[in-house]
Amino acid sequence: TDRQTDRALSYPWASDILAQAAEKDGAAAARREARKITKYSQLELPGISCMKFVLLVFEHFGRWGEKAIKYLQELSHSSHDDAGNKNPREFMCYWRKRISTSLQRCNAKTIAKKLSMLTATIHNNVDDFCNQFYVH
Repeated sequence: TDRQTDRALSYPWASDILAQAAEKDGAAAARREARKITKYSQLELPGISCMKFVLLVFEHFGRWGEKAIKYLQELSHSSHDDAGNKNPREFMCYWRKRISTSLQRCNAKTIAKKLSMLTATIHNNVDDFCNQFYVH
């Protein structure tokens, strides 16, 4: 069976999940996983199992979806280092750091983009305000 990953970020601050995310850790990731499972179950054809979708859902603030945790744990038990030694804990540690760093980079880019848009808006508003009083 060929495995394909479906990577997704969920946003726990979105208005339609905010209340649940405030009550339960991982609610946004769980909801996104559930939607993906529904999507892929509708695509499956009886008797054809040539491809398996692996869900890798993460919340923007770093929480991993349950399917992502289970998949990486599964991989960690079959991984070997360069010397051929199995070390599941080291494998998980490496990927947790790697994914966490990627999420934080994504967050930084999102914040920078929002600030850039805000700065442009403020600049345009100040220009508009000043132009009202400028005599040509």
